[in-house]
Amino acid sequence: MRAVIVGAGIAGLAVAKGLRLLGWETEIYEQASELKPLGAGLSLSANALRALRTLGLYEAVVAEAQPIHRLDLLDNKGQVLQSTDFQRFSQQYGHLSMAVLHRGDLHKALLSELTRSIIHTDMECVDARQVGENIALRFANGEIVESGLVLACDGIHSAVRRALFPQSREHFARYACWRAIAPGLPQVIDPTRLTESWGAGKRIGLAAIPGERVYWFACCGADRLGDPELAQADLAGVQAMFSGFHEPIPEVLDRTPADSLIWTDILDLDPMPSFTCGRAVLLGDAAHAVTPDLGQGAGLAMEDAAVLAALFGRLSIDQAIREYDMRRLNRAHKIAADSPPLCQSCAMGEPACRPAPQLAG
Repeated sequence: MRAVIVGAGIAGLAVAKGLRLLGWETEIYEQASELKPLGAGLSLSANALRALRTLGLYEAVVAEAQPIHRLDLLDNKGQVLQSTDFQRFSQQYGHLSMAVLHRGDLHKALLSELTRSIIHTDMECVDARQVGENIALRFANGEIVESGLVLACDGIHSAVRRALFPQSREHFARYACWRAIAPGLPQVIDPTRLTESWGAGKRIGLAAIPGERVYWFACCGADRLGDPELAQADLAGVQAMFSGFHEPIPEVLDRTPADSLIWTDILDLDPMPSFTCGRAVLLGDAAHAVTPDLGQGAGLAMEDAAVLAALFGRLSIDQAIREYDMRRLNRAHKIAADSPPLCQSCAMGEPACRPAPQLAG
């Protein structure tokens, strides 16, 4: 069997590995001209790590990650508001229940399980249409690729989704986020402890990652998409915004290279009525982009890959696609429904109404 995958991100590489376990041939088309580490950090919770075990990727990913034993939700003075004991869950599940790593290291681990020759770079998909029982993909360079099975893993701005699901809508969550990696590990940081500190209308999270580094993110409410004051804020601006927060937040920000700051408006995707159109299947953010409040973006993508590969292993292609749609719609819609209360409290300038269960990112 053969599948064409659009996008060499987390979802695309994970599903390629799952199909490889079944003996399938896969071709991945990626818009970037080269594959290189991007982004900052992210967290993987129990569901993501369980999916990685199913895909045969658990060991490769965990080797690059920092195990997390406890999540503490704090106020801006450092007082603990609520704690979650992940060691207890790890013992219950028989594997890690929380880990944090650099997004680039996750990408490297996923790539290590695949043959590079199956990945075609500098191939930006700009359109998709059904041609009989096949899906025809058109790329920016004029090339057209046709396949009996297309797996769209091309992110929240998915060209495949926009072409085949024109009713889909992206949505501004009314807050913005800065992310970065700071070298060095302050003495007061416990590498196995993940913290998220809340103030009025803003929050900041810290997590140690391998290599004596700290991944941090900082969020604040935003009235409009592309707010120039936030978009142009430099590291000094972020430091001023969080100047009243407890240690080691000031030290971590001081250690951060000024040119490493990543700023983004936070978007999600209105719930989709279906993730499939004929033999085109949406995975990851192309299907169900959610705000990072629950830290489930990567986890849902890995779940998609594990579930779809498992279904292809025991059902016909068309049966597997129908079953995938039924299973993943309910799961993704529940996560999306659980995310807004957290991001809305940030956007409205209020303290958290309840703790975030894991690191945004």
